Amino acid sequence: MRDALNLSFILLSIMFQSAGGVLGKYAALTLGETLVFPFSVISNFFYSLSLLCLLLQALVWQQALMHYPLSFAYPFMSLVNFVILLSSAVLFGEGVTITNIVGLCLISIGITMLSRERGRSKIHGDVRS
Repeated sequence: MRDALNLSFILLSIMFQSAGGVLGKYAALTLGETLVFPFSVISNFFYSLSLLCLLLQALVWQQALMHYPLSFAYPFMSLVNFVILLSSAVLFGEGVTITNIVGLCLISIGITMLSRERGRSKIHGDVRS
């Protein structure tokens, strides 16, 4: 049960960072061509939500790092790329290329290898028991 809670910190971090990126794109699309640049960015609803998501991501990420070594936790942040690619296609109609898919496959292979390595031996500096 405790492991699931600790792993949820990593998953929440992925979710918040992805949401921050998507909301940042919405903010950019809604800004348009404005002359009062700093005020229009600060007062943009999507930009504010994006900043809130990134703040929450930072807080949750610190909790994840309290339970996992950086060498284990950080590769999972690459999953943000999957969420962003899918979101860009679904929400913004952006194209998905074969290069995108090959890159994401390589990321998946790397994450799988790191996860299996962790299962075989305790990582130096691992604070989990």
